[in-house]
Amino acid sequence: MRIVDRDELSRLLTMAEVIELVERGFLLLHQKKVLMPPRSVFNAPYHEGSLLYMPVLIEDDRPYLVTKIITVYPENSRLFGLPVLQGLVLVFNAMNGTPLVALEASFITAMRTGAAGGVAAKYLARKDSKVASLFGAGPQARTQLEAVCSVLPVEKCYLVSYQDPREESFAGEMGEKLGIKVVITADRKSAVEQADVIICATTSRTPVFDGSWLRPGTHITAIGSFKPEVRELDSETIRRAKIYVDSREAAREEAGDLIIPVREGVVDWSKIEAELGEVIAGEKNGRENPDEITVFKSVGLAVQDAVVAIGVLKKLDSGR
Repeated sequence: MRIVDRDELSRLLTMAEVIELVERGFLLLHQKKVLMPPRSVFNAPYHEGSLLYMPVLIEDDRPYLVTKIITVYPENSRLFGLPVLQGLVLVFNAMNGTPLVALEASFITAMRTGAAGGVAAKYLARKDSKVASLFGAGPQARTQLEAVCSVLPVEKCYLVSYQDPREESFAGEMGEKLGIKVVITADRKSAVEQADVIICATTSRTPVFDGSWLRPGTHITAIGSFKPEVRELDSETIRRAKIYVDSREAAREEAGDLIIPVREGVVDWSKIEAELGEVIAGEKNGRENPDEITVFKSVGLAVQDAVVAIGVLKKLDSGR
């Protein structure tokens, strides 16, 4: 069994490739070529940490069993200087159970989550979107911004400041990498009001902006929360927007951004317009006019990790 570390993964994968893989993964899920039980989350009694176990069977040209085992410790950076996410993605031959490859999970997670945001922006954001506003400056924020810039003509990004020491380097590195202007700002209201696309990639347990600030035509991707009691978006944002999800089932179990407004009676579950796979398949509409506010709420699915991991395995087997 091969072991592939972060450095090798960064050489093997481009964001454009991962966006293509993840889009296909959402389509396979919709076509019921994926067997994916709900992920197991074990909450550890230390520093709000969690262990996630995410198995999936992919029926494509060959059947693969894939599982991700990953820890999520929101305080790791501050307390220990360690990544928030750490773990492995394992790929097995589904016909005989043979392990084929093990991949470093935090890089896969950041890339596939960013790619999901890119796929959502492709179908839900206005095609002329030029200004992004970003909440978060970690690995997930980097790939989210990279993916959005891969599918939209973004020229400027407002990075909302949390006094995070990573912000200056983030702005410099991502501005140069993507060829855009990245401006650090403490003015959340202005950043929201000027945005065509808003990306929420934080560990915040409470909403990061006021939904009344949103202007018509804005698209929001929210990927930071994956627990029922945690949310980045307030109920006003959910009330005003057309809501799209990676999975209805997963959203009802884990998406506090939706669970809390439903519990409050602000909306009900019929508020979900579609799963992203339905839009990709052409069975449900994405953005229909330039004034709609759209939200893509992602809790992250094992199929996303699986299609990227299988893509890496195929590259390795072909010698590319």
